[in-house]
Amino acid sequence: MALNRYVVTTQVVVPPGAAATVVAGEPGTGGAAGFGSAPTTGGPLMPITLIPNQVIMLDPAGPLYALIGAGNLRPFVDGQDTVGHAGLHN
Repeated sequence: MALNRYVVTTQVVVPPGAAATVVAGEPGTGGAAGFGSAPTTGGPLMPITLIPNQVIMLDPAGPLYALIGAGNLRPFVDGQDTVGHAGLHN
């Protein structure tokens, strides 16, 4: 899993229980190696609203990236998007 920083360009609401897929042997998913892949309800327990200019970290191959949509995100540019809140998204 590779995490990248993105800046939200438009308001997006992530619904509760956004679908995630457990991959066999993937850390933190509870799926043990050899069990195969199985859909599960993961993600937030309540709706999450992402607001414009909010910086988030996502796996571009993950389900939340697809759910939010590439058109609602742009890559984080250090120096342009850094606002001086040290440690909040480093």
